[in-house]
Amino acid sequence: MAVTLCQVMGFVLGVLGVAGIVAATAMDMWSTEDLYDNPVTSVYSYAGLWRSCVRQSSGFTECRPYFTILGLP
Repeated sequence: MAVTLCQVMGFVLGVLGVAGIVAATAMDMWSTEDLYDNPVTSVYSYAGLWRSCVRQSSGFTECRPYFTILGLP
């Protein structure tokens, strides 16, 4: 009984770990830069593994994908 419980807990933790890895890989906000305090350029820029995005104070968001791994900043 204890062995089965240990195996089930290991499987559940493994599934949660894989779900966390997938979620972290899909997220765009790996690197963020907040320039809202600057009155000249009030933008919020963030970059992930697949694309980089810029959000302006007006609410407009522009994202550009990375076309190659070698082109990362």
